[in-house]
Amino acid sequence: MRVDPAFAGRIASAAMDPRRTAARALLAGMIALAAPAVATAQVTGNQLLVTVGREQFDDLRYDEAIQTLSAALLRRGNTPAQEVTIYELLALSYLALNREEESEGAFRLLLARAPEHRLDDSHSPRVREFFQRVVDRWHRDGSPGLPRAEEAPRAERPVLIDHRSPAEQPRGLALTLSAQLTDPDRRAESLVLAYRAGSHGLFHRLRTVRSGAEFAAQVPGDDVRAPAVEYYLEAVDPRGIAVASRGDALAPLRVVVPVEASPSIASRWWFWTGAAVVLAGVVVGTYFAVSGSASSEPAHLTINVRGD
Repeated sequence: MRVDPAFAGRIASAAMDPRRTAARALLAGMIALAAPAVATAQVTGNQLLVTVGREQFDDLRYDEAIQTLSAALLRRGNTPAQEVTIYELLALSYLALNREEESEGAFRLLLARAPEHRLDDSHSPRVREFFQRVVDRWHRDGSPGLPRAEEAPRAERPVLIDHRSPAEQPRGLALTLSAQLTDPDRRAESLVLAYRAGSHGLFHRLRTVRSGAEFAAQVPGDDVRAPAVEYYLEAVDPRGIAVASRGDALAPLRVVVPVEASPSIASRWWFWTGAAVVLAGVVVGTYFAVSGSASSEPAHLTINVRGD
């Protein structure tokens, strides 16, 4: 890189100016503080989800890894290398949970993008043998999903989930959620509801039931608790791999579950029992007080009860 001599001279003069020493030190400190934020900003979006999914896999949190990686898979903008990483981690997570069909489905999708892919030697013999069996079956089946030179690439038409989230649901009352699918290429086999009570923990998964063009599933009443039920919907292919979603584990949909208002004091049994005792005492006391009086004027007693 060529540096202008005049510009270099001005920089040298400024460096010898003692008045600028403090400013330079302050600037250096600001850069040092900002560096972590800049580094974090560079790892955002889909790559951040892939990184989190890998950390969850490394920590043996396979269910969480599957939720995170499925969310990453369905978001736009993944590079081919990111897709290969996502499918590999998904397949390994499924295999760790003994869900071999989903694991093979993820490995096949990986091979369609990287036919020469090999697993790292750090994996156990069981994992590497399973992967090799998948590779052999994939080749025997004619390498499905691999683009052919004589075929023009065909863009997959998206699977759309039409769903409207209810505004709120009373506590303890089962919550029915329904949706419709638009799937022109018949890629989805079923629709799955993933839900949880509150905003923490793993999502429970339920297969929806189809009736005509509508899919529906029900969150049990015991899981409908304040402040909210969080959920998302996933359309999955015949091997259980997500091909579309409405919401996801990182950005779920929410149904508010209002906290029940405290009952009025006037609706509690013990209030009226106590009030009756007090009232009886007041009436008896008033009777004796009036009957012993020489006054002929009637006695009046007014009791006001107000329930908050």
